[in-house]
Amino acid sequence: MEAAALYERFENNLDIIFGYIKKGLDVRTTPYHITMPLEVNLLCDVLNHKGFDFTVTKDGFDALSEFHDLFMKDSKRVYEAMHQILEDKRAYLRTPEGTVLLKEQLIRRLEYFNEIAHSMEVIARLQQLGSPLQYNYPFLNK
Repeated sequence: MEAAALYERFENNLDIIFGYIKKGLDVRTTPYHITMPLEVNLLCDVLNHKGFDFTVTKDGFDALSEFHDLFMKDSKRVYEAMHQILEDKRAYLRTPEGTVLLKEQLIRRLEYFNEIAHSMEVIARLQQLGSPLQYNYPFLNK
């Protein structure tokens, strides 16, 4: 999916993910509770490069809830900053691994949220249809 489409779908993707988490979708066999806070923090770093002060302190899915609240308070300004980042082909961001293009870093975060939203929709659909569990781990049956 192109960056423009990911940019346009970001709020919708965020709402889909947040909605399924609030509903208690069973995603215990996914790594989302670990990867989501990492991705949220990376997105905050990108946005902070444009003058925001987004800091997420919570772990697990609470990190997404905290980011969702921050985003909803100032979504118009966030979208303007994202648009500027996507238009700027020369802005760089220093990371512990080296220097990366700010635009590429943003696109990767937008892709992540798009993929997670799609995955959660599939998981929800499978659970609604009563599909047999693809896993049977004793610790999940508690």
